[in-house]
Amino acid sequence: MEYLTRIYMYGGVSVKDVESSKFINAYAEHLKRGDKFKEPSWVDIVKTGFTKELSPYDRDWYYIRAASILRRLYIRPFTGVGGFKKIYSKKNKIRVKPSHYNKGSGKIPRSILHQFEKIGIVKKTKKGTRKVTSLGRKEMDAIALKIHKETQPNKKEEIDEIDELNEIIEETKETKEEEEKEKEEEKEN
Repeated sequence: MEYLTRIYMYGGVSVKDVESSKFINAYAEHLKRGDKFKEPSWVDIVKTGFTKELSPYDRDWYYIRAASILRRLYIRPFTGVGGFKKIYSKKNKIRVKPSHYNKGSGKIPRSILHQFEKIGIVKKTKKGTRKVTSLGRKEMDAIALKIHKETQPNKKEEIDEIDELNEIIEETKETKEEEEKEKEEEKEN
């Protein structure tokens, strides 16, 4: 029933139908403009993992990471903090020594998921993993629909352009036929 409601309400467009980078940037802007989701005080100084030397340069990195985590939960529900540590992991390349695989920070996804739980977008399951609630899905699908409408060209304009091209093709065919008739008449005379 929820699936049918989503098709009729939002035109059948979900997060999976939109390019990931566009959705993440749009949802990050949505979080930044809203009052409910806030950055912690430690965002300026925290590293995103053991392999990093400095904190991210982008001031909005926390919102982008939050949107990325929420998109991942939408596509692959029942993911926990450990799963997100693996997703945001990296190889630690140390000059001469062989590189080692290190997991990402656990504090960042944990704090993001806690905030989403307070808002009501994510809920915790019995096993300790998280999944997106129906409210969260509706909100994300609405943003995906908005992006889909912006990226899809207007169909009426497309039809008009196709009609114009067809007219041009017909005109060129007619002029070629007239030229051929004139050449044949000249040859006969």
